Amino acid sequence: MLSRLAIPWLAALLLQATPLQMAALLMADVLAAALGSLWLGSLIDRSGKRGVMLASDGLRCALFGALALAAWGGWLGFALLLAGAAASGLLGVAFELARSAWVAQAIDGADLPRRNAQLSMAGSLSETVAFALGGWLYQWLGAALALAADALSYAASALALRGVREMAPPPRLAASGGRWRTMIDDVVAGLGAVAGHRSLRALLGVEVLIAFGTSLAGTSHMIYVARDLAVPTGVLGMVFALGGLGAIVGAAWAPRLGRRLGAGRAMSFGLAALALAALCVPLAASGGVLAIGLLIVQQVVGDGGQTVHDVHDRTLRQTAVPATLLARVDAGIRSAGQFAMLAGAALGGLIGTATGARSVLWLSAVSFALAALLAAFTLGGRAAPLTEA
Repeated sequence: MLSRLAIPWLAALLLQATPLQMAALLMADVLAAALGSLWLGSLIDRSGKRGVMLASDGLRCALFGALALAAWGGWLGFALLLAGAAASGLLGVAFELARSAWVAQAIDGADLPRRNAQLSMAGSLSETVAFALGGWLYQWLGAALALAADALSYAASALALRGVREMAPPPRLAASGGRWRTMIDDVVAGLGAVAGHRSLRALLGVEVLIAFGTSLAGTSHMIYVARDLAVPTGVLGMVFALGGLGAIVGAAWAPRLGRRLGAGRAMSFGLAALALAALCVPLAASGGVLAIGLLIVQQVVGDGGQTVHDVHDRTLRQTAVPATLLARVDAGIRSAGQFAMLAGAALGGLIGTATGARSVLWLSAVSFALAALLAAFTLGGRAAPLTEA
């Protein structure tokens, strides 16, 4: 999470990036993930999940260490930042796909909502600390130290994985024919499973709308709050940290909301909170205490609502799809979301350049509201199991 702050701040403040350049930075991350997701799904379904996570951590440690050295040496340019964002996006998707598949294999289905909520809570705690420290580290010591700390965090993650047992691929997937033919067959199987299952189609639609709205906001949010509202980076870091606390509350409430409302209605409730919270950012028309208060509401309520959605979205995927197919189905849904992010980044950059960052943020909130409506009308309490053909 330190790099999630440092990279856009480097672009917006040090390199004086335009909205189109901020869009290009986001698109580099997303395009690499979109193009690599389907191949990664096939690879992960046929590989040990712990091994993939270890490789992803090791490579991200090296990547952010190199970017920290470049920032410290003063020869970090926009092209290198783009390459780093692309590599980070691809490796992040690899880790998340492998972790979700590992959890689905290792945890009993009835316990998945609670375990997914615990994972979300742990991630939110680390996000809170990272955002609270990251803004001040950047403001006082510069981006190099923030990036170096992030590199060390991936090394620590790899060390923690020593205590995780390997989840080997199922025997029926361990052997394969030609490499390209196998990959094509795997991609077709994953996409076909999504197309043939009502709940998975609904999850894909929700994923696309959330990704589109998030990408729109990503092109303009930092410009709007750091440049237009002129909120200091240290204060922004503390505001973002409060979002982590909201996510912790959302993770704690997600299982009980699921039991009371059903997974689909809990997801729509969380997305409605996300949409209402997103409106707070463009409502902050000028800097000052009121603007900071609105940004805090957006972070706390929005992150809490999105976490409720994420816990049940992840659980529905894991329970609807057999372990032999999960990474490929997950990759298919994620890939659609990544391409929606590309569209949002391109549109956000164009609209932000033409009319300003604030108008893009209004449009982002509309996209989240549509996702909430789609979840409310299409998703029931629980997805039915899917049998692999």
